[in-house]
Amino acid sequence: MDRHQSRILAMQAACQLEAVGTAFLSDLDGFLADEGATGATAARARQLVEQVEAHLVEIDARIAAAAVNWEVKRLAPVDRAILRVAVCELAILGDTPPNVVINEAVEMGKAFGSAESGSFINGLLDSIARRLASERSGAAAPEGVPAPEATSEAPHGAV
Repeated sequence: MDRHQSRILAMQAACQLEAVGTAFLSDLDGFLADEGATGATAARARQLVEQVEAHLVEIDARIAAAAVNWEVKRLAPVDRAILRVAVCELAILGDTPPNVVINEAVEMGKAFGSAESGSFINGLLDSIARRLASERSGAAAPEGVPAPEATSEAPHGAV
């Protein structure tokens, strides 16, 4: 499985999902096939997109809590999609070390976003990863952020 490609596809699909709405989910397999994704790569991209959609309120709340003086809806669409996919991996799936998720998101921001996207994404995701580590170690969730679902994963350290 190529997780890097899965993340790129999930980011692109998250942009489409936001633009078109949940009707896009019925076209997700076609989108992935058109992009040449197969097997585990397509499955991971699909999982990310479906989980972003299913947990959008929690994901956006986590982004909003970290994005001081920024409304999530006012972020650049590509940055917002990258952040949503990364926060999904960090907070919902929890199956990839935070430093890997953050580094991948930063590189995607540099490749697909503006000149400032990489550092902006890095700062937000670092803050979110630290909060998640704190929550998973028993500290209370930040105000406005729903409590995370129980996982069997051991907490990962922040970058």
